[in-house]
Amino acid sequence: MLDQLPGQARLFLESFAPAAAAQPSHPLVSGLSSFALIAAAIIGYLGVAIMVYGAFRAAFDFVRSLILRNNHLSRLRIELGKHLALGLEFLVGKDIIESIVEPTWNDLGKLGAIIMLRTVITIFLTKELKEVEEEIKVEREEVEVEREERALKKVQEK
Repeated sequence: MLDQLPGQARLFLESFAPAAAAQPSHPLVSGLSSFALIAAAIIGYLGVAIMVYGAFRAAFDFVRSLILRNNHLSRLRIELGKHLALGLEFLVGKDIIESIVEPTWNDLGKLGAIIMLRTVITIFLTKELKEVEEEIKVEREEVEVEREERALKKVQEK
């Protein structure tokens, strides 16, 4: 990458690179680096697995809800949203670990963009989940009021 830059820019950037960077790294450093990359991969796979599990579970529950004619769409949205938000958090952790091990300006820029995008998605998911939970709360209160009105009507009729 540095070879593609004009002479002055290349010399400027190379002045920031420590001379030790050209030498082979210590076995402990390369071992920790390998461990961190393996840990990042595992964390990333966990994040994807959580999101896939949530999607399959929501699809299964949705089909079951259709068959049984239950209206549990709000609860399904909440559960799916929780799985997606948690999975995204795992993926952000994976990206952070990877950028610590092999930081380049290009990777750090991509990481910043990815983290910002995932954070915005998580914020909107959280907002959506709160709104759906509020809707469920209002619906429960309305059902409770209807029950009380029916019970009161029955008592008045007797």
